Amino acid sequence: MRLLRALAPAVLVLALAGTPASAARTVAFKAPKIHHVFVIVLENEDYESTFGDPSADPYLAQTLPAEGALLQDYYATGHESNDNYISLVSGQPPNLENQADCQFFSDFVKAATLPGGVEAGEGCVYPSSVANIGTQLSGAGRKWKAYEEDMGNDPNREVAACGHPAVGSRDETQKAVSGDGYATRHDPFVYFHAVIDEQEYCDKHVVALGTAGGAMPAAALRGETGLATDLEHAATTPTFSFITPNLCDDGHDFPCKNQPSGPSALADIDAFLETWVPKIVGSPAFRQGGLLEITFDESDGPSSDSSSCCDELPGPGSPLPGITGSGGGRVGAVLISPYIKPGTVSTTPYNHYSSLASWESLLGLGRLADAATVPATFGADVFTAAG
Repeated sequence: MRLLRALAPAVLVLALAGTPASAARTVAFKAPKIHHVFVIVLENEDYESTFGDPSADPYLAQTLPAEGALLQDYYATGHESNDNYISLVSGQPPNLENQADCQFFSDFVKAATLPGGVEAGEGCVYPSSVANIGTQLSGAGRKWKAYEEDMGNDPNREVAACGHPAVGSRDETQKAVSGDGYATRHDPFVYFHAVIDEQEYCDKHVVALGTAGGAMPAAALRGETGLATDLEHAATTPTFSFITPNLCDDGHDFPCKNQPSGPSALADIDAFLETWVPKIVGSPAFRQGGLLEITFDESDGPSSDSSSCCDELPGPGSPLPGITGSGGGRVGAVLISPYIKPGTVSTTPYNHYSSLASWESLLGLGRLADAATVPATFGADVFTAAG
């Protein structure tokens, strides 16, 4: 039986200068007014290989932490990929099917809903009753989009909006092909019937990333725009933007199959970030109260790390979230915001459920499933500037 804990508000204890410790007072942390959240998820690197070796990826490991906050004790929640993406947007824990990256785009067979909203069962595409942060935002009348690089480049594999296999069929996007590195398993929102069952809704919210210049694949239909175009005005920028690079730019493949490789997987990651991060942080929406988070889905380096943090509990569908351990290992994260002092370093333990809980709290949403059980959300250790 899962033990659910109420998440107490974060507090900051301040000792007043010139007064004894007994006179210290507790001051509630006041969250900043974040209006736009941007998330970039990269692939398969442990902390020591990325942030621990800046020579391999200087933009990610040096430049970006110098502009924001480095979360040194940030953990993934499972192995392999898909279960981490699902946890990030819905709080649902791993099950045996998404731990195997959902080779078949099969329905999640629901056994029961446990207290707190955790679904017992097994499978990939969750019933329409299961919420994610996208459907939460829609219910609150706010905009969101998932921007998927290369989606629709090869129309024989997937369409350019709401691209996914037919339910019950084999996922043919597990590997990149020439010109198309889109992977359905890295696009978490299409694993919810609440998103894909209404075609117009899904087409509007799960779209191709486009190029940094705003161009879309030739296959793009229905008048949807890419991220670069949406960033031009605050009014056209969604409240929540989930950005998935292709299988080369996220560091998953090396050498790359869909496009020419750089000298290393980490160099490919840096090139993608150097293209898109300046566009995001320079946008009108970001300057008016934005938050950008960059992290990795799981640790998959030489250490084969399956450690966890933050009171992570096994899900009812898998006794070991990390297959060989209790979690997805230490991956680290970078956060950038006008409310974060450049060069901030936090050693507070966080994981993917912490991220979801933090986004939901900042945007005034309720906490889903295991996002309600984490001991801390991003607080005074992260938001170190007045904005």
